This record gives sequence, structure tokens and C-alpha cells, in this order.
Amino acid sequence: MSNKKLKKIDLTQSTSPIREDRLGTVKAFAGKVSDLVKGKHVGGDLAWRENKFQQTAGCLLTQTIGRLVTIRDSSLIIHGPVGCSQGTNDYREIYQGIPGKYKLWKKDFELHALSSNLTEGDIVFGGEKKLRLAIKESIARYNPKAIIIACSCASGVMGDDIDGIVASIQPEVEPILVPVHCEGFRSQISQSAFDGSSHAIARYIVQKPKKRQKDLVGVIAPMSVTLGDKIDLVRMFNKIGLRARFIPDFATVDELKEISEAAVIAPTCQSYGEYLQRALYENYDTPYFTDPAPLGIENTKIWFRNIAKYTGKEKEVEQLIKEELDFVTPKLEELKKLFKGKEASIYVSAGQARAVFIPKFATELGIDVAAVNTLELSPEIVDEFEEVYKEIGDFEIHASDYQPFEQSHLLNRLKPDLYTGCIFMGLYKREGSHVRNHSFLSDFSPQANQFFFRGILNYGHILKRALNNPSLNKTLHKKTPSPYKSWWYEQDDIEAYIKQKAYSKEKSI
Repeated sequence: MSNKKLKKIDLTQSTSPIREDRLGTVKAFAGKVSDLVKGKHVGGDLAWRENKFQQTAGCLLTQTIGRLVTIRDSSLIIHGPVGCSQGTNDYREIYQGIPGKYKLWKKDFELHALSSNLTEGDIVFGGEKKLRLAIKESIARYNPKAIIIACSCASGVMGDDIDGIVASIQPEVEPILVPVHCEGFRSQISQSAFDGSSHAIARYIVQKPKKRQKDLVGVIAPMSVTLGDKIDLVRMFNKIGLRARFIPDFATVDELKEISEAAVIAPTCQSYGEYLQRALYENYDTPYFTDPAPLGIENTKIWFRNIAKYTGKEKEVEQLIKEELDFVTPKLEELKKLFKGKEASIYVSAGQARAVFIPKFATELGIDVAAVNTLELSPEIVDEFEEVYKEIGDFEIHASDYQPFEQSHLLNRLKPDLYTGCIFMGLYKREGSHVRNHSFLSDFSPQANQFFFRGILNYGHILKRALNNPSLNKTLHKKTPSPYKSWWYEQDDIEAYIKQKAYSKEKSI
């Protein structure tokens, strides 16, 4: 769906290109999936569309620190005002209360983060002194193997030469200094943060492979892959003699150093991991594949068979698939019976992997797909939506970077029985039951699993419980006032605040 030819990833550059330029990703779209596929809004590339009004937006810095703070023997410095580091305390609370028997790591660890605490005076005179002090303080407090320096809007606006500062300090200190360019204004696609983080890891931490470890599989695992999902994959890998290395979340610095030696880098979410996969392949010859995400039975079978090609485990994988299907298939058939005769519709608000999987699974259960919302649209996902369209027919599709007034409009008009939403996309006044897409990756409970063979059973039961228990949301809908005036809901066009605009690379930052 795109004429873009991806350039080789150049790790001599300070950071990654933004997704608007690199992939042709867009943040605003509304219409039918048939419009998207047949080209009503699509030329050679997706048409860039600008928001005339934005209620909120994503932040590259927030997306970055939520992942990189989990690297276990590192410390994180947010180079900016202290308010920019507010999210780190939340993550500390989320990740530190995991019972020992569910941990995939041997030793306890603490998440280390501090702020360089830039003030108005620093904006005028520069923040180099404070950054140097923060690095020394981080070493004295935590003795980390790496110090990740996350740039904020403030450090970007004031023009601090972070790369130059790091280059001058590195000979004086033992930890690896890892600058990450995640200034909030760099990109209008908040998930460009994934690419910037991956670029920094591949450039500063990953080392050239000394050998190829045929039993080691690197698994790109974002926040939506819960600890329960990881435990389940480790169980299956143990059966077939493979080791899983989940990256970058909760990896150690040494594990990231040697990830270039993996037999293959496997995806769980293309949007999250594609840049790191390509960086490892193009610079260290580490094999990878990008499709599919291991959601649902058919995708998971393909996923394991792809891994088998690189690890020589074809026979073991086929036996594993047989055992898992023997367990899952009868339970799935019983689950489908619970939905027989039910008339229901679902609104799917999700990241790209789930946005293309849930509609097919819901249709298989007899649930109509009212609409799908995702944060962004890239040419690759349009190709995947085309396959979904061929399989289940037409439905509404919406791309919105955290604009709740648009989602509220859709929910009010469509009135779906079920709403399945990502925790990062907000909550909306609705009559239908809410179904969680996923928990935080710290969730170790088996019912949180949604990936691989057995995850489909959990997700089906989540849908069933929500469909049978709509009372809470109906009561809240009745008792709470609407967040928007009635005239907004009377608008025919959800795109009232969107205009098509030619995107200029020259004007991009």
C-alpha cells in the first residue's frame, strides 16, 4: 500500500527518523475499512491529515521511560524539569510487587530513576552542568551497568548537545551512557518513541555477535505482553529446548549486549519491534521475521513454525502444536457454544496487533464488528486490514492519537454491546460493557494471558463475562453526565476537526 522504500538503519546517526518520514504513518483517519483498502483516502501513500483541534496527545518521553526504566541493572535519567519524570514512580509501584514464584529473573531488583531537575534558569544558560551532576549521582547511588538519558522537550528546546556531553563524559565513567532522543515534539506519531529507544539500544548497548546461539530466541515484548504470557511461552520453550530472551523490557544490560547472537528475533507487535529487528539484522546479521503476532491459534502456529526454521526445531515444534491443540480445541468449541444465539457488536480500540486479530476472533464467536480504532495507521497495517476485510466484510475504522471526543462520538452513534479498549486510550461514557485488551506486563495472573494458544481461551471468557454483565456500565451511563455538549453528538462527520494537509518532510523536526 506504500511506495516507500525503507532505507537502511544507520546507527552512526544520533537517533531514528520519525515515523511520518520513515514509514508514512498517519495519525488521523475515519471511514470504512473498504474505503481504506480500495483507496478512497489512499494514494500511493496514506494521506497525511492534520487535527485542527486536539484534546490531548501522546508523548514520546512518556512512551520511552515506561519501557527503558525496566532494564534491570540500569538507571534512568530524565533530562528535563522534575514534572517530566512523574511517571517513573507509577511504574515503580506497578512492577515491584510481583510474587517471587512468578518472576522470570533470579534476583530481586529495583527500578532506578532520577531527574536532572531543569529550571527556568537552566533553560536560559543550559543544562550540561546538571546532567553531569545527575550522572555522577546515579553512579554513586545505584552503581548501574548503563545509564539511560531520556531527553525532554525542555532539553531539546534549549539545544543541549546531549550526544556531545555523553561523548565527553563516557571516558570518565564505567557505566554505558545511552542518550535517547525522545523529545515530545519530535514526532506527531507518539510511537516514534519505540524507534528512538530501539536505535539507542542497538547503537550503544548491543555488541557484535561472537557466535550464533541456536537455542536463543529474542522476543520483542512490549507492555501488552503480560508476565503471565511470558511464563506461558517459557513453559512451551522449555518443552522444545529453546530459551526466550524478552527485550527490551526487563532485560539486563548483558542480555541486551548479546541479543545480536540470537538465532532469530520474533515479534509480538510489529509496531513496537520492527525497528529494533531491522537494526539488529542490518547491522549484526541477526535473523528476524515481522509477521504474524502470536494471537490466536492460526497465527501462533505460523509464529512457532517460523522460529523452527531458524532453530532447527521443526519436529519439536510440530509436536508442541499438537499437544497445545489437543488441550485448546475442545475448550474452544465449548466456548463457542456459549455465544450461540447471542446478538452482539463490539468496538475494538487497540494497538495494531490486536486491531487486526480481535475482529476475526469476534466474528468467529458470532459477534459483529462495529468499528476498530487504533492510534495510527501505517501502510503495513492497511495490508493486514485488507485480509481482515476479505475474511469478515466491512466495518468502520478510525485512527486517532488519543482524541477521546472522537471515540465518544463513535460510541454514542454505534452503541456497541462491547467495548474492548487499551488502557492507554482512555475510558469513555458508554452503555456497552468494557473488555480490557490487556493488563500491564507485570500482571502474572493466568487469566491475563491473551497471547499464544491458550490466550485465546482467556480472551473468549473475558468477552463472555462482559457480555453477560452489562449492568455496571448501563448504570454509570444513566447516572453520569455527558462530557460533551449534545451538538457534538449530532455532527454527522466525526472528522469535523480534521483537514487533509500535504505533509512536508522539510518542515518535520
